[in-house]
Formats: sequence, structure tokens, C-alpha cells
Amino acid sequence: MEFPIGIDDFQKVRKGGYSFVDKSLFIKEIMQNGAEVLLITRPRRFGKTLNLSMLYYFLSNNYFGNENLFEGLGITKDEEFCNTHQHQYPAIFITFKDVKEPNFQEASERIEGLIKELYIEHRYLLEGDVLYPEEKVTYMALLNKAGSLDDLKSSIKLLSSYLERKFEKKPIILIDEYDTPIQEAYLKEYYSDMVSLMRGLFGSALKGNKSLEKAIITGITRVAQESLFSGLNNFRVYSVLQKKYGQYFGFSEKEVLKLISDSEQTISIEPIKEWYNGYQIGQYTLYNPWSIINCLTDKGELKPYWRNTSSNDLIKKLLDNADTSIKTQFEQLLQGLIVERPISENLVFPDIEKREEALWSLLLYAGYLKVLSSRVSGFETLAQLAIPNKEVSSVYEGIIAQWFSQGMTLDSYKRFVRSLMDGNVVEFKKELSDYIMGTVSYFDLGKNRPEEVFHMFLVGLVMGFKDDYIIQSNRESGLGRVDVMFIPKDKKRRGILLEFKTSATIELLLEKAQEALKQIKDRKYKETFKQHNISSVLAIGLAFCGKQMELVHENISICGADT
Repeated sequence: MEFPIGIDDFQKVRKGGYSFVDKSLFIKEIMQNGAEVLLITRPRRFGKTLNLSMLYYFLSNNYFGNENLFEGLGITKDEEFCNTHQHQYPAIFITFKDVKEPNFQEASERIEGLIKELYIEHRYLLEGDVLYPEEKVTYMALLNKAGSLDDLKSSIKLLSSYLERKFEKKPIILIDEYDTPIQEAYLKEYYSDMVSLMRGLFGSALKGNKSLEKAIITGITRVAQESLFSGLNNFRVYSVLQKKYGQYFGFSEKEVLKLISDSEQTISIEPIKEWYNGYQIGQYTLYNPWSIINCLTDKGELKPYWRNTSSNDLIKKLLDNADTSIKTQFEQLLQGLIVERPISENLVFPDIEKREEALWSLLLYAGYLKVLSSRVSGFETLAQLAIPNKEVSSVYEGIIAQWFSQGMTLDSYKRFVRSLMDGNVVEFKKELSDYIMGTVSYFDLGKNRPEEVFHMFLVGLVMGFKDDYIIQSNRESGLGRVDVMFIPKDKKRRGILLEFKTSATIELLLEKAQEALKQIKDRKYKETFKQHNISSVLAIGLAFCGKQMELVHENISICGADT
């Protein structure tokens, strides 16, 4: 059985004989939804384009005679529904998933090209007297990418009115990945121009359009407060927080097991579950479909397929600029812990670097987090968030590795981690000093606050140590709060304690490092390790002054540990 990697055209999948997970009942649920305009948001590569393509081939009156595309699928069991809806509508299908140009001019030209393709598909409208002479002029201008900006903004609405006149039936409008151009524009700094264009395009097509039967829109997020969908009275949004349509995007475990069986491969579900499962949408726990079909194509090889499907530049930018409190939350997430943070159904792109809920919401809706539960507290929605699986965790690890690569090679980073785990303090000091000197931004105490430097450093440590240690920062232990504790999962290993100080002068560095070590001992930070039955701890006091550092250390035995 061959898997349709990168093929999101329903007709190609079915005619090509590729393995196909039947999501056809999605069509019935969509058409029975009383809302005129539906927006469904899901992470990238979760089957949004394929599902809209399936809707198009089922509903469009351009495809009489292609009923065999649906042969054997669940939707065909409802003959009455099929007789009422199959191939009964003029349909407009447009996807914006590839509009990722570096500037507004090229992006707008790409969108003009998409409209041109639509108009070519329906150029039969030019025949006879369906269109008035002046309408034919506008049609030809859009077909030749020579229309005015106003023509472009009105193009989908105009086409829908022409189709209604031709077929005496209101058309279905399918808009795929509507927010991709907006996200790219935000990242590449032509956001306002793009929002203005898309507002005109969507506003005219969806608001007050009398030639509209139903519109189904997909994207990653709901873009709010830019009036893209303002004034729509019969508009419903279905995000990952809602149960409805949850089973139609992503694979259930039952579906994954069937794919494994169909592939005739002897592959265990457990490692696949660890890598690709965990997306929570309503009551459904789902696997990433893109990763599953790639994994099965590669005979069960486990690697981060989804990570490489598009740029993670926006996520990297947000985490780069995150404040100390958010970096602290990521320390916990990378350790497999759960954090409760505010989220919003609506995403305001200009706010994602200013408002915490906007950042967490983007990470959730884009698939970088999962929501375990949510509750309303006052005017906020608070969600229990976690990293979905090992594959997504590797995305964050890749981003953090890029941070560290500014002053350290990957081999140096591995030596840095290994030296601390092995208690080789001389090597650890050398690698850390080299790293600080080679890193321009994060360890510049002239520009950054000491706690920001500390947390940047700590996130990197978490990445390197999370498989072998429970890592806690700023936690109560003994008579105070320790900066960082590394509690080994293997109780035969030695624990690690780090305490940080900053010094006003280079001359006082050693004294400050000794002060940090003394604090570890005086405040009995080792008590937590006793509770975990760890028999010894490597205690290290570190002091920083600009890009200079000093450290002192001591191996501390823990009496009373049950070893």
C-alpha cells in the first residue's frame, strides 16, 4: 500500500490508489451545520487541504460522473444525502497555503495568480450572455492579472454572483489556509498591507454576499480585530478547543493501527505513540497524520518529520523575545511538566510579542502545545498546557540548539553537558567560559538583566539534561530557594546544585562564587536530594561579571540517604 506523501488533492489520492483514511462523513456534518460561514482551525499538515478538496469534489457540479471517487466511503451509505447534495452546487475552491513571499508586491502578485486560476477554471462563464459586456471586461482583466486592486478584492464575490446567475443556485465557497499570507506578512513586516488586501477579499465574499450558500474556511488560527470576518452574523469557529469536527483532522489510534496493518509492516504502536500522538481536540486524542504516513513509508523510522514541513521562524522569534517568566514556563514544559497559562480564541498578531495569552494561543493552535483542560477565571480562559509528544519537543530543542550555536558548536555543547554530568568541573568551566565569550547577545549583562541571562542558560541546560535528570529551578529546598537542582533519575548518579551570583567587578568574582557555594551549604539545599535517596551532590557556585565568570565547587555527601 502506497501512502500519499505531499498529495492533498482528493481526486489524485483516490485515482492513484493511495492509502486513504475515510473522513467522508465530514461532508455530511458540514452541510448539516446551520451556520452560513464556518472557520475550522487546525495545525499545519493535519489534513485541512485534503478535506476541503474532498468537499469540493463531492459538492461541485463540475464533477458529474466522478461518483466513483467516493466508492466504498462512508458518505455513500446515505443515499438520500448524496442525492440531495452530491454535485449539486457551483463551487469555488481556493487555497492560500503557498503564499509565503518575502514582500507585499510578490505576495499580492501570487494572490492575483490564484484568482487568475479560479477565473480560468470557470471561463465558460464568458460564453453566451451570462455576463454583461462590462462584466466580461472585468472578468478578462482578472483572468489576465490586469484588474484593479478593487477588482482583486471583489473577485471572489463577483465570481460567486456570476456562478449563481449561470446555474440559478448559490455557490459553495471553500477557502483553505486563509491565514498563511497574514502570518508570513507579520514575520516579514508587510502585515498592514496584507491585512488590508485580505480584509477586502474575505469581507466582500463573506459579508452580505447574497450569492453565497455556505463558506467553509480553514486555517491555523482565528485572526481577530482586523475585521477580516467582522459583521458576519451567521459565523461559527471550531478550534482545537471544541469537540465538533475533532475526529476529522488527524488520525485516531484505531486509524493508525489499521494503516500499520494495511502496510503489512511489523511495527509497534508504542514508540509511534510516544513520537506522534498526543494532540487533544475535544474528546479526541490524535496522531499527526503527516508524521504517521512518513513514518510508515520509511518502515517505522522515528524522526521529526513534521518539524521540517515549514519554517519555525515565527516560533523562534517569539521564544527569543520572551520575557523571563515565559522562559521559566518553557523550562517546565521541556521537562514534561504541565503549565496553566491564559489563552484566547482570537489571535491578534501585533499582540503576540506583548500579550502573554496571544503567545500561548499561537503555540497551541499551531500544534506546538496541547490543551489538557481549560477553565474560565474572571475574564480569562486558563488552559492546562503540555508539549504533545517527542516530535514537537524536538522542535523546541532545535530552536534552543540554535540559540546555543551562536557561541558553541554542537560538539562543544555535548562536551559541556557531559562534563557537568561527569563532575569534570575543569572541563565544564572551560566550555562554559568559551561559550560565554563566544555568545554576543544573551550573556551581555550590559544589555540584559542577570535573571534573563540565567534563564537563557537554564533553558539550554534543560534541553541537554532532561532525559537523565529532574530539573528544578527557583524551588524551595532546605532553608531557601535554590537556583537550579539536577535530581538524577538513576539514584546511583550524583545530584547537581548550581547557585548564581553577579559581581560588580571582575576582582570580586571569586569571592562571589564562594558566597554562592556557601549559600548552598548554609541553607541546606541538599535536603531535597536526601528525600530522593541521592547519596552525594556536586555543588557549584558561579559568579558572572559581564562576559567573565568564576566558579568554585565541592562534592557533598548526604548522610541519611537510603542507598
